[in-house]
Amino acid sequence: MPGLFSRYLKYGWRFFSATALLVLILWLVYISLEQTYIFHWNQALRSLHNYNQGLKITLSISLISMFVSLGLGIIIAMGRLSRWTIVRDLSGVFVHSLRNLPFIVVVLLFYFGLRQAFPIDRLFSPWRRVDIWGVPIFDGRFIWGVLALSIFEASFIAEIFRGGIQAIHKEQGEAARSLGMSYFQSMRYVILPQAFRVIIPPLTNELVALVKESSLLFIISLEELTQTARLQYSTGRPFVFEYYTILAAYYLMLTIPLSILSHFLERRLAVGDRNR
Repeated sequence: MPGLFSRYLKYGWRFFSATALLVLILWLVYISLEQTYIFHWNQALRSLHNYNQGLKITLSISLISMFVSLGLGIIIAMGRLSRWTIVRDLSGVFVHSLRNLPFIVVVLLFYFGLRQAFPIDRLFSPWRRVDIWGVPIFDGRFIWGVLALSIFEASFIAEIFRGGIQAIHKEQGEAARSLGMSYFQSMRYVILPQAFRVIIPPLTNELVALVKESSLLFIISLEELTQTARLQYSTGRPFVFEYYTILAAYYLMLTIPLSILSHFLERRLAVGDRNR
């Protein structure tokens, strides 16, 4: 226990020192900028209620997309490991095609392409003005934003799951099936519980990437955080630097805790593996 405490104390001190150094650097940059730029923080901070609304939409679309992409990712990973060649090939084409496209291109293809051929958002048109927690989840932009983000992220999550499953010794799956378990039962009760120890840290990193990628949904005018910042200065207010600084602060509030959690889980699970 004393060793564990001293280790956490060391990491805490390193984190504090790095944060203090970063704050000092930012303060020096701010002081130098003040010589040539007049800041208008009072006026810019009056729009925080708009950012809070954008934060709700960013959180909602990120959480929904995370759960959808997890489900799709597991299915695609199973396809990548299938004994049937056609299933493996189709899953591989799906994964490699999406992983090699910029997310903004995927958004444009979905919203301005697939939406015209499959206007599924029209099914929800009677509830278009209904919102939950102030979020218009039945709006066409929200629906297609979730679809684009979920399917794009599923291609990355599928590879994380595939790697985690392949890290488990084949003998364990064979032993489970020798006990009378089916393939899916052995996956559910034997392989996946062990694979999660391997895949949880990279999954947390992927959630950070998902939150950041949601910022590109401004291209379809979904009023998440980035679009909120763009709308503030497009209304004639000249405080561009201030608005984007506030935007950066909001994203850091979302992503830094997730990054710390990922780092903690990676170390925690690694320690657990060494102690087994």
